[in-house]
Order: sequence, then C-alpha cells, then structure tokens
Amino acid sequence: MNTMRTFKLSFFYLSLLSINQPSKADNILFLSMPAFSHVQNQIHTAMKLNAYGHTSYFSLPPKLITAFKNKDGIKFIPIKEDQNVTSFVELAIKFFLRTEEISWLQLIQVTKNMCDNFLLDNDWYHSIKELNASLAIVDSVFFSQCLAIVPYRLSIPFVFQGLVFGPPSLRRVPWNPAVFPVLDSKYSDKMTFFQKLKNTIATYGFYITSPLAPPSKSVKEYAPETNDIPFESVLRKAQLFLTESDLLLSYPKPSLPSEVFIGGVATHPALPLQGDIKEFVERSKHGIIIVTFGSYINALPKEHIEKMEKAFKEIKYDVIWKRPDSKQLASNILIKQWLPQNDLLGHPKTKLFITHCGNNGQFEALYHGVPMLGFPIFADQFHNGHQMHVKEYGISMDIYNYNKDELVSNINELIENSKYKTNIKLASEIFHSRPEHPAERAARYVDHVIKYGGDYLRSPSQNMPLYQFLMLDIYATFLAIIIAVVLVVKFVVSKCYRCCFAKKKKTE
Repeated sequence: MNTMRTFKLSFFYLSLLSINQPSKADNILFLSMPAFSHVQNQIHTAMKLNAYGHTSYFSLPPKLITAFKNKDGIKFIPIKEDQNVTSFVELAIKFFLRTEEISWLQLIQVTKNMCDNFLLDNDWYHSIKELNASLAIVDSVFFSQCLAIVPYRLSIPFVFQGLVFGPPSLRRVPWNPAVFPVLDSKYSDKMTFFQKLKNTIATYGFYITSPLAPPSKSVKEYAPETNDIPFESVLRKAQLFLTESDLLLSYPKPSLPSEVFIGGVATHPALPLQGDIKEFVERSKHGIIIVTFGSYINALPKEHIEKMEKAFKEIKYDVIWKRPDSKQLASNILIKQWLPQNDLLGHPKTKLFITHCGNNGQFEALYHGVPMLGFPIFADQFHNGHQMHVKEYGISMDIYNYNKDELVSNINELIENSKYKTNIKLASEIFHSRPEHPAERAARYVDHVIKYGGDYLRSPSQNMPLYQFLMLDIYATFLAIIIAVVLVVKFVVSKCYRCCFAKKKKTE
C-alpha cells in the first residue's frame, strides 16, 4: 500500500515538473542590418528567450560578433562586412545635418544595395536555411524591412521588433489624424487646427504611397521558390509587432492585439563605476552632467562643439563628455572616448543628460529618472526630442539655432527647476511599477506565438484590400444613394412645379 502511494506521489510531482518546463525548444532567427543599437535591442529579447529553452541565432559581421560574444545562449552566423551600411550611416548624418547636398534618393539607393547584398547571397541563405528555425524576428526599421522576405522564402512565421513600424496604414491600425499625429512628426497629441489639417493630409498620404525604401527587385526574384506577391503584402504577414515605444515617452495611441509595446527593452540597473570616471564623480561637489551624441559626434557642426565647450566652462557642474579626442578643456570637464552611459545615468550624483535624443538613450534616462537636454540630429530623434519637451522631462534645442548663453541658461533651468526632475522621476516610478520588464514581455509574446501561432491576434483589416479598409466602397454606396435621392427629389419637385405652373396658366 505504501509503495503504491509513494509511486503515485512521485508520478504527481514529475507531472508538475514537466508542466513548468518549456514544451519545446526552438531555433529563432534574428535578422537586422548590422547596426549596433538595433542588434543590441534584439539581443536583450534573445537573452530572455533563453528562459523558454529557445536558441537564438544572429547573422552578424565580425566586429558585432565580438561586441556581443559574451551573451549567454546566443549563437552567431558570420557574414562579411558591408560597406553600404557604413555609407548609409554617413550619408544619413550628412542628409539630416545638411553638411552636404545629399538627396533622399541617394539614401534609398544605398538601402536597396544593402538589401540586395543580403537577399541575393544564396550561400548565406542556405546557411540560414540549415538552422531549421521555427520563427524569425526582423528589425522593423525601414532599411531592414526587406529582410522579411527571408522568412517568407523559408515558409516560417516572423515577428517585427523595433522602432514604430512604419505608418499606421501599413499596420492597418484605425487612426484618427485629428487626435494622433503621424509618426515621427513634431506634433504632439494636442494639435492646433492647422496642425490637424496638415496631419490629416500627411496621414492619408501614406495610404497611397508604397513602403519606405522597398527593395529594388520583385519578391519572386529574391525568393524564386515562392509566389510573387507585393512587398507590402509580405510585411503584413507578420504575426506580431514588438514596438519599441512607450506612452511614457510618447503618447497613447491606438493599436491592434498583434502589437505589443516594449519600449525600454535594453534598460537595466546601473553597475558600479570604475577607474578615473569613478574618481572624477566622487570628487564632484555640485553634481555630474553626462554628454554623449553617440556615433554622430564626428559629424556635428564645429560651431556647436565650440559653443558647448564655452558653456561647460562657465557652469559649476562637472561634465563627463564622450568625444573621440582626449583634449583637456577645464578641471570640471572629463573627456572620454567611451562612457558607461547607463551606469553614469544610474549614479545619484548625475543631474542632467545632454543627448541627441536617440531612442535607447532616452529610455535609459527614463529608467534612471534623469532630466534631458536634447539636440536632435537624425530621423526619429526630432520626434523624441519634441515629446520629451512637451512632457517636461527636459528641453529640446535646435542644434543650428542657439547661443552659448542660452545653453548655460537651459542647463541651470533643468537642474535648478525641480519640475523636470519631478516629472521624469514619476515616469520612472511608473515604468518600474510594471510587473514585467519590456524584454521579458517581448520574450513571453514570442514564445506564445511559437506555441500557439499569432493568427488569432491579427485583425481582418491586415488582409483587406486598401479600398475596403478605407471604406471607399461604403462611401461610394452612400454617395450613390445620396445622388439618387437628390435626383428623385429634383424629379418630383420639377414635376410638381410643372403641374402647378400648368394649372396656373389654365386658370388665367
């Protein structure tokens, strides 16, 4: 009797253990153009997927493999360095900073070259195919979207992860342009009448334009084993959209069940400072200002650098500035070629973050509750800077239109006026109050799609012809009915008038 009872108990506990274990371990393919910040965010999702027993594969050039090689549970497929990636970054910076006459068409052509180098490389494709991946996660930024053709060719489902995935027309989200500004605009969700008018024109303009930077060839030429469908139709096949946005740094916006917001996916606690940076911070009496413009520092206008140097010499705060040189400017300024940005932002002596308003940097500042002074330079940074300014987490400035005294004044305002610290501290507390870190949320949804599929999350609108989604057939029917009613009323009125007029003539 005791033996049978022991056997039953053992069987019961083994059953419980099997329930808590991942049902299946899958290979997951991550696809992104080799840009550090974009790969970095995908890496954080991949690391959380380890807990579900999945193995993540990244296809990267040697430099990026070296940067991420110490991440547990992640495997790499080496690819050659693509000079087009470097060219794209250089041209894009020149385009937005207006340092040279660079056209948008030049940028688009470079993205097409990048896509061709990936999608026409059959050796690379077959190395990817051998993984037998169950799902692919594709970077959703416009110059990586063409990589969605790879999972389509492999006949596996895919998920988009990244910055806001194109205009709402591409995701087929119900979008009221009188309330929600078009993505990457400088408008907030509190627009004037004329801003609403411009926003409406811009929003509906997206419905009649093709995706930004489509590949140069047809889908069939890249994926000969598949049916030839429009590139936009490939994009709409995504099972899930992991959007690196958050209403704490943006504004409430409509979304479908297939969209999950994971803004701040790369945020993490600060580590202790080391070396001369630690010594410099510990000596500071009034607090620290962190200054970094990422990889854009070399392209910044010379006048901007000079104004910042003069301004920093006049303030009482200590400045740690990421720059490629080792120039010594003043006793309160420490210049370093590399900074532990997250660790510095998490230090209690940090008072202000001077930034180019990159998405990851802003989320790190939000995570640690540090006010920002923004100088947007490129792409979504203008939108980020505007939203940060509107929410009073900081002040956004025009890199071409300010003077040294204005910079000094804004630095003092941001540190001495408690409202900025109070506002972003509250937002930081809300961020931390959530039961799940964004990377954990991303991994949970990806695992869910692997196990159960994501079709039930998708709206029928994502498969509708555009004229049906815009209700043009319904409006055309209403218009036809109105015209018919007007014609009938006109006919009846005309007949009545003629009858009355004829009777009047007879009585005369």
